[in-house]
Amino acid sequence: MPEPHDPETSGSHGSGTPDIPALSPEIWRRPEGLPGTVPVGHSRAEQAANQIARVAAGFEAGERIGSKDEIRSMCSVSVGTVNEAIRLAQERGVITSRPGPGGGIFAADPTPLSRMNGWFRDAAGDLAALEESIQIRNALAPLLVDEVLATITDADQASLELLLTHVDRTREARDIAGFIWAVWNVHARFAELGRSQLLDSLYLSIMDVGTSHLRARLEADSDSGNTHVTVYFDGLAEVAADFVHALGRRDADAAVDALRRTDPTMTLRPPTR
Repeated sequence: MPEPHDPETSGSHGSGTPDIPALSPEIWRRPEGLPGTVPVGHSRAEQAANQIARVAAGFEAGERIGSKDEIRSMCSVSVGTVNEAIRLAQERGVITSRPGPGGGIFAADPTPLSRMNGWFRDAAGDLAALEESIQIRNALAPLLVDEVLATITDADQASLELLLTHVDRTREARDIAGFIWAVWNVHARFAELGRSQLLDSLYLSIMDVGTSHLRARLEADSDSGNTHVTVYFDGLAEVAADFVHALGRRDADAAVDALRRTDPTMTLRPPTR
């Protein structure tokens, strides 16, 4: 998952965020821009791979879907694009490819890790899946907070408070990329304090779906020529402050409430009073 930017050095990266096999660091690293790093299907190959996956889901494992030419015709893409799409679909574990007579593209039974990878890959571009991921995060919030409050030290709290000052600085500068990275760093540090690598990796993965969705929305506005998108900094900054201060007071209920209110895409909506 994304490695947090150094709060004091633009463009540099730190380390230490937890990782699980299905979410290896290689697919998350980006040198610049927002911390969301899940691809959101801009390329034709990604779109074709998604289409192949949807079709494969309607077949039994081992059942023949069709030839490569039939897949290409179905997706309406070039030979080069369908080859890349098939490779992507194979990496996701949803199909297999067999050469020679009787060969072709066959449905596969992906492993649970492959299915989870595919879900995270698709969720960033799907508002309903984003909302589902937030619901899962909200259900996990008490576990996340309890495991951190069981071990947090004064030095740990001081590191969170320092990261919070960078949230304030980037908000004042109206630096959207720096601001989202600053909020991300607060939550990445929080995850580092937890004891369960699986739980904390899942938490950051869900956060990454949110930042990826935000990035896709901003890129879509830019691609459409809309250069005057209004970004609302205050709501997310206030939630980050509430979260850190609640941890400092060892107030589990308030920390859970702030965590459940955290959504990177709230920067695209005017605050509600």
